[in-house]
Amino acid sequence: MDRRKSIGLVGAGSLLLVQSAFPSKISGIKDTEQSEGLKEAFNTRWEGLRKHTFEVFDAMPDNQFNFQPTADVKSFARLFSHIGLSLDNFAKILDGTEKIEEPKSEGKKTLMAYLQSRFERFKAAFYPLNTIDLYNPKHVINTMDGEIYLSDYDVLMLAYNHTVHHKGQATTYLRLNGIIPPAYRF
Repeated sequence: MDRRKSIGLVGAGSLLLVQSAFPSKISGIKDTEQSEGLKEAFNTRWEGLRKHTFEVFDAMPDNQFNFQPTADVKSFARLFSHIGLSLDNFAKILDGTEKIEEPKSEGKKTLMAYLQSRFERFKAAFYPLNTIDLYNPKHVINTMDGEIYLSDYDVLMLAYNHTVHHKGQATTYLRLNGIIPPAYRF
């Protein structure tokens, strides 16, 4: 089998796997069993993301923890503080409870405790979600482009994507310091 065809088949298979694990609003799948399956699949991926995020966090030595490639971007420490604050914001959208204040300290131990607590808080907000109502756009969010309506599913995907994005930035910061980042985990 030629390489292009193999890659195409792998890509198509991945798409089918993702579609079955994460049903979309377009497909009209609102079945409770599949929604529970989505929650379980998300939880598995979320746990992998959480573990890898902490591996990246731990890879930066204490003496380089405040590394900032340029003045107009966040430091390594602030990236992780921002991830925690954002998880708090996403959790607040899901469950309505107030967020805690982002720590003033950029010390590694302080940020580790904060980030761990924010991952736990987000999981506590998403895990009890009503799967029957997962795709209903019930959250009104004000953005710079105006009001948007989000479902619980949308919030889960935003939280995942946002965390991956900033973890990727942190991985680049490691490389800029000559540090080989931890192997990717899915």
